[in-house]
Order: sequence, then structure tokens, then C-alpha cells
Amino acid sequence: MAKGKDPGWWDDFFPDFRPVFAIMSERGTTNGDVKLILKKLNLRPGMKFLDCPCGIGRVSLPLARAGIKVRGVDITSSYLEEFRAKARRSGLKIDLHRMDMRRINFDREFDAAANLWTSFGYFEKESDNLLVLKKMFKALKPGGKFLLHIINRDWVMANFRSSDWYEAGKMKVLEKRGFDFARSVGTATWTFIGPHGTSSHDTSIRLYSYHELIGMFKKVGFVDIEGYGSNKEEPIAISRNYMYIFGTRPK
Repeated sequence: MAKGKDPGWWDDFFPDFRPVFAIMSERGTTNGDVKLILKKLNLRPGMKFLDCPCGIGRVSLPLARAGIKVRGVDITSSYLEEFRAKARRSGLKIDLHRMDMRRINFDREFDAAANLWTSFGYFEKESDNLLVLKKMFKALKPGGKFLLHIINRDWVMANFRSSDWYEAGKMKVLEKRGFDFARSVGTATWTFIGPHGTSSHDTSIRLYSYHELIGMFKKVGFVDIEGYGSNKEEPIAISRNYMYIFGTRPK
């Protein structure tokens, strides 16, 4: 599928970012996320789930193994290729599409949908970020449920660090950060140093507090909005780095 009309930082960032996935604990993070998704989205075998963007299938592969009919959308070709290979090795049939999340046009097809791991707020225009929520809402069947899993702006501000070094597999990563208070946008320059050389990328992501997202969910039409600060359903707080926000398309 075609990309969006305007190239953005995400077009060449994510292939280099791929080794950073190694720092995520499958047991502590992915398994907990999958359990929460199955429970809060009321997913049962045979139901249809939209994962947008889906990445390499971190969550969708376990859901497919549980009998959920998954459709994955992502802009990064190499992620989709890796996802397809994993699904093939597991004997799973998963419908994958390369597409900008602003351009999806599904209509009342899915029992549930999700946008995971702070894959929201990429776009300079706030109307484009809102458009992503509108597209996810439209994709749901009446009564369908949506999850937005996103970093907590209030935690970021309380724990702000201007730079960090860390290792991800054989890759060393330097992240230099800034923050635009006028727009609530986190900026970063990422430098990846690995066996095959060094690359650098500039990124910018609109960061949100919980009350802002509640307002956006309501504007789109979601009801029964609730939020948690972890996949163990703990309350959202300044001490919680992520938020899990759920909404329902009215019947």
C-alpha cells in the first residue's frame, strides 16, 4: 500500500530503531499487554482485531495464536516482512498491509482495535493526530473497543533527562532530548552505533496528558472511556510511564 503523501521522520527511522525492541521484556511487557488486551477488549477466538501500526507483530502474533483474526497495518516494509516470516513459521494467517495510519479506510469491520507502544502523536498537525483516532473509530463495529497505549507526558516531565546512553543487542544508542513547551512536543536526536556503522535521526512526538486524550476520545465519539497506568490495571499517575486508554464505539 502507498505511503502518506508527505515523508516524515518515521520513513527511515524505524529500520534503524529495530534493535531497541530487544530491551523489551516479552515475559513482563508483551505477555501482560496481551492478557490485558484479551480481557479489556473482550476478544474471543474468531473475532477481528486491527493492530495499527503493528510493527513486527509483538502483540498480534500471540493474539493470532489465541484464535483472533488479526489485520496488521504498518508503514515500515522491513517490519512487515519480519512479521510475515514469523507468522509463516508459526503456521498463522495474518492479513498485513503497508499503509500510513492516516490513510486506512476500514468501515465497521473490527470487533476491536489498538494503537500500541506510543505510536501516536507523530504528526505536526494536531488535526492529523486526531484523524488517526477518527480512522480507528470508523474501523470498529458498533460496540467495538479501542486501546491507545501511549507514554504519559506527566511522567516524562517529572523524569526528564536531556540524554541517555544504552545498549540494545550489539547496538549502542545515544538519545539527546528536548521539549517544546509551547506545543507539548518531545524532540530527540537518536544516534545508533552498531557493527555496520553509525546513523542519526531526528524525531518529534506530540506528548499528551490523560485529560487531553479523554477530550480527543470524546470528540471522536468514543464512550465508556477508562485509563490505566500499567497492564496490571493500576491507576494512571505521575509515577507511571505509560497509559492504557480504552474507549468504545457506541452501539
